[in-house]
Amino acid sequence: MGLPQEVFETDTKRDKVQSAENFEIAEVFSTSILPEKKSGEFPADLNAEGMMEISQKISERDVEKDTLHSLENLEVFQKLSTSVLQETGGDEVTTDLNAEELNQIPQEVVEGDAKRDQLQSEENPGVAENVSTHILYEVKHGDFMVKLNAKGLREIPQVVFEIQTLKYLHLNNNEIKTLHKNLGNLTNLEILSVEGNGLIALPSEISLLHKLRVLNISHNQLSCLPKELSKLVNIKQLFVSHNNIEEFPAALESLETLEILDVAVNNLKTLPENMISMKNLNVLNLDSNQILIFPKVLCYLPNLIKLSISGNLIQSLPKDIKELRRLRALSMNHNKLTFLPVQLFQLAKIQKLRLDDNKLEVLSDKVENLQELRVLSLANNLFKNISENLCNCTMLECLILHGNQLTQLPNRIHRFKRLRELCISRNQMDNLDEQISRIKDLSIIEASGNALTCIPVDIKNCMQIIKVDLSYNKLSQFPDGLCALVALKILNLSGNYISEIITEISFIENLEHLELNRNKLSYFSEHLCRLTKLIYLDLSENEINSIPKDISNMKYLQVLLLYHNKFVSFPRELCALNSLQTLDLSENQIQCIPSDICNLQMIKDLNLSNNQLVSFPSEICHLSSLEKLKLCQINGLKLTKLPEELSKLTCLRELDISHNALKDIPEGIGELKHLVSLTANNNYISQLPKSVTSLSDLQQLNLSGNHLICLPSGLRHLQSLKDINFDGNPLIRPPQEVCKGKQLYTIVCYLESADERDGKILQKIFKIISGNVSFENFEFFCQKLQFNNAEIKSLENNRLVTNKTLTPAEMIDQLIRVLTMTGMHYLTNKVKALKLYTQSVKF
Repeated sequence: MGLPQEVFETDTKRDKVQSAENFEIAEVFSTSILPEKKSGEFPADLNAEGMMEISQKISERDVEKDTLHSLENLEVFQKLSTSVLQETGGDEVTTDLNAEELNQIPQEVVEGDAKRDQLQSEENPGVAENVSTHILYEVKHGDFMVKLNAKGLREIPQVVFEIQTLKYLHLNNNEIKTLHKNLGNLTNLEILSVEGNGLIALPSEISLLHKLRVLNISHNQLSCLPKELSKLVNIKQLFVSHNNIEEFPAALESLETLEILDVAVNNLKTLPENMISMKNLNVLNLDSNQILIFPKVLCYLPNLIKLSISGNLIQSLPKDIKELRRLRALSMNHNKLTFLPVQLFQLAKIQKLRLDDNKLEVLSDKVENLQELRVLSLANNLFKNISENLCNCTMLECLILHGNQLTQLPNRIHRFKRLRELCISRNQMDNLDEQISRIKDLSIIEASGNALTCIPVDIKNCMQIIKVDLSYNKLSQFPDGLCALVALKILNLSGNYISEIITEISFIENLEHLELNRNKLSYFSEHLCRLTKLIYLDLSENEINSIPKDISNMKYLQVLLLYHNKFVSFPRELCALNSLQTLDLSENQIQCIPSDICNLQMIKDLNLSNNQLVSFPSEICHLSSLEKLKLCQINGLKLTKLPEELSKLTCLRELDISHNALKDIPEGIGELKHLVSLTANNNYISQLPKSVTSLSDLQQLNLSGNHLICLPSGLRHLQSLKDINFDGNPLIRPPQEVCKGKQLYTIVCYLESADERDGKILQKIFKIISGNVSFENFEFFCQKLQFNNAEIKSLENNRLVTNKTLTPAEMIDQLIRVLTMTGMHYLTNKVKALKLYTQSVKF
C-alpha cells in the first residue's frame, strides 16, 4: 500500500537541504566580508534580488529543499574569491553582494550616503519616467548607487546616464525591453543588475563598461549575448539564468577573469571546447538545461570549486572527472545516472556530494577515499544497501538516504562521530540499529514511512537531538527513550498505532511541536497538558471526545488541530487558551458553539466544517481578530442563513461557506473590506448583494453551483479579482458561455455592453409606450417611476412631437420589434394578439 501523502509532504520540507545546497568553499571565499548566509542560497554571496542568486530553479524545488534543512547551516564560505580581495582591497567588496543587499556596500559608504536611498523610496512613484532634479542632486552627492527596482520603468531614466561616478545600478523587476546606448557613458560602473525585465538583447555599448565586475541579466528573454561582452576585461560574476539561450555564448569563452557563472534554466545542450580558457572559474551553475552528456571540458577547469549541473539528462560521468582536484561541491540531482565511476571517488577535497533523484543502485567501496566529505545526499535512488566503507568517512555531518529500498543501515554507523543529521525516510526498515545511540552529536533523525515497530531505548543517550520524525511507521507504543531527550523540540509520531500517552512525556520539557494525528488515542491525556512550552499540537484523526481542564496550562499553544475526532459539543475548556491562533474542529459532530468562545481573542484561523451546527453560530461574530473562517458542510448539516452580524468580522480575509443551503448573502458582506477569498459554491444563492462589489481586496470568488441568473454590473470595481468561478449557474446576464473562461475582463465587458444596450432599448420602449397613453395615465405611470413634475412635463412635450411622426399602427409594429429584441416574448405575443382586435394599445 502506498504511503500517505503526508509522508511525502514532510519529506519535501526536509529535503529543502538536499538538492542545490550550497557548499562550503573554505579556501576560495572569504568569510570576513559579508554576514554568513543560510544554506539555501546558491552561493551565499550571490543572490538576485536577487542579483547574485544563483538561480535555484532546479532548481526551485532543490533550493527550497536547502532552505529548510534544519542542520545544514554549515559555514558558507562563498564570498569573494581570494584574488578579488587582493585586487579590491578591504573597502570595495560590493561585487559579491546580492542586489537586495547592496545597501551593505561597504558600511562606510552607506553611512555617508543615506540620502542616496531616496531613489528607492516608495514615496517617489514618479521615478518611472522622470527623476526629479532634487533626487538627481542627492544621487550626484551620493555618487555610488542608483536602485530603481520594481518601479514600473519601461526605460532607464536619461538622468541616470549623467551620473559619471555611478558604480552600482540596479533596475530589477521593471518592464525594460531595451538598454539605451547611453549606458556606455557609465564608465565607472562596477555592478549592473537588470534582472526580471523583458530584455531581448544587450547593446554593443556594454563593451565600454571596462570596470564592470558583476553583471546580472537573469530572468529576461535573451536568446544570445553580444560578442562585445568579451571586452569586459574585469568581469568576475555573470548571471544569465532563466533566459532562452540555446548555445553557450562564444563571448564568454574569452572572459578569463570570470569566477562565477550562472547559466541555469536555459536550453543549453552542449558546452564548447573553448570554454577551457575560463581558467579562473570557481563556481558554475548549469542547472535545468537540456544537457545530455557530461561536458568533458568542465573537467579541465582547474580552479572549479563548485559545480551544479542538476536537472539535466546526463546518464553517466566521464573518467576525466578525476581532474577536478579542487572541487569542493558537486550537485547532480535530477539526472539519469545509473552508476558512478570510481574516478569520482578520487576527488579527495570534495565536501558536499548530491546525487538525489537518479537511478543509482550501488555505492562503490571507494567512497571511503572522500575523507573531507561533510554532506552526502543519495535520496530517491534505487539503493538496497549502503557500503560499509562509507563509515570510514568520519567527517560526515549529514547523511540523506530517504526514498530508497534500504532494509538496514551500515553496521559501523557509530563511526560517524560528527553526524548531526540522519534522513532515512521512505525505506523498508523495520528497526533502528542501536549503534545510532552512540552518535552523541546527532541532532535530527528523520525515519518516516518505514516499518519500524520500536525505537532503541538507548536513543536517550543522544542528548543533542532536537527533531525526531517517526511518522507512518508501525509503532504501537510511545517510545520510552524519547522521553529523556530534554533538548527535543519537534516530535512527529503521526500515522502510527499509539493508543496511550505515557506519563514520562512530561520530561520532554522543551517540546514545542508535537504531531500525534492518525493514531488510536481515545482521550486527550492530561500528561500532554504538562508540556507547557508546546506551540503546535496535532491530535486530529483519533477518537477523542473531551478535553481536560488542565489544558489551560498550555499557555503558549498557538495551533491546535482536533479535526476528525468524536466531539459532540464544542469543548469549553479550549476557551481558556489565550494564545490560540489556529483551531480546527472540523469533521466532528458539534451542534452548537458556547458564548465563551469570545475569550479566544487571538484566534485567526477557525475551521468548523462538516459538523452538525443547526444554524450559523453568531457567537463567532465576536472574534474580532478572525482572519480565516471555514464552514464548508459537504458532510455536515447544511446552514440556511448567514447572520447580519457577520459584518463585524472586519479582519476576515478568507471565508468558506460552500456546500450549504444558503439562498442569499447578507448585504453586510460589504463591510468585510479585507476579504481576499470568498468561497460560496454549491448553495442556492440566486442573487448577489450590491455590496459585494465594494470588496476591493477580493482576489478569489467561487460561486459555482448556485442559482445565479444575473451578475451585478459593479463587478468592474473588483480590480484585484484574479480567480473567479460561476460555473453551474443558470446565468442569463451574462450567459454561461461568457463566464466559462473565468476571465473578469470578459465578464465586465459583457455587462457594460449589456447595460448600454438595455438602456437604449428601455428608452425606446418608454418612448413608444408614451405615445399611446393618455396624459392622465402617462402622468400616473411617470409618478410610479418616481419622475419629478418637470421631467414629466418635458416627457409629455416630447410625446406630443413623437405622435405627429408615427401613426398608432406604426407605433405598435415598432413596439413589437423592440420587445422581440429584448427577449420579452410573452409581452410580444400579447401585443400581437391585441393587434388583431384593435388598432391601438390601451393602458
